[in-house]
Amino acid sequence: MATNAAFDAPVANAAAVEAEETPFTRAGFNPQDLLQKTQGQSDRAGQGDMVLVQHEVKPTEAPQEMSPAQKLLSETTTALQKEIADRKLKNGTVTEADLREIVPKYFPKMKEAITLADTAAINGRKLAADEYLRVKPDLEKFADDFPKAVERLGKASNAVPEADAERTAGLLSELTEEKTAEARKAEIRKDLSKYPDLAESTEAFVKLSKDAETKFGKLNQGISEMQAGLAEGLAFRGFYLQCLNQSSFDTAEIERVKKEGEAVAQLYVRAMQAPQTLFMPPQDLQPKKPLPPTLRA
Repeated sequence: MATNAAFDAPVANAAAVEAEETPFTRAGFNPQDLLQKTQGQSDRAGQGDMVLVQHEVKPTEAPQEMSPAQKLLSETTTALQKEIADRKLKNGTVTEADLREIVPKYFPKMKEAITLADTAAINGRKLAADEYLRVKPDLEKFADDFPKAVERLGKASNAVPEADAERTAGLLSELTEEKTAEARKAEIRKDLSKYPDLAESTEAFVKLSKDAETKFGKLNQGISEMQAGLAEGLAFRGFYLQCLNQSSFDTAEIERVKKEGEAVAQLYVRAMQAPQTLFMPPQDLQPKKPLPPTLRA
């Protein structure tokens, strides 16, 4: 179940790394926008001591494949709706007695779907925990390198005057596109050479971000699977509880599902707001540096 003690860990505050606003960023070039090309987003975690890279979910027109838990619940609800429709067609109506007869027959499959969702969440959490231990040295290095790269890029961008900011932003976007020819990139670097370190710091920032996406891909996968499993487990419990309330007098089961749902809801909030608290060892969640006054409890 998703309420397994394996998810228990102290909660830590998350702190984001942001570049300060400059004439350059106000013109429409934000260093964070470059990360969208790698389908990733970098977030600081563990009160400034660890960085996790989490993928953004991009909307797509293609239908996403259902998880095993979703598929089972979909098949179950389809069969349930069909049986209720058949009863209504036969008798002209569906009574409360009909629901108490029909709906409970599908409870085992509903609970099976919940178990599948919980298992996916637990497996995702295990993958994230295993990958975290494997890439921990790289994460620690990234935690040091990333804010330095942001600061370096910010300093370089401060040299760009307002009048040239929009044009320069466009050149940097072109420079960081993989499809841009090397000859064209050389021209852009030469054009931007009047702004010391601007092209170099931008390219270094993008490379650091792309390398992080590659190194931490499985860690991100584990986090995503944990979040999805918890979301499904929470939603499916809500559906099962509705069915219980409409067709069952089993007050003990209703109370059990309510309490379980509350516990899973808390885990889900943690998984979305500070996922590292569900798989990082407690000692790694503690700040390694004194916190500034504004972040102290």
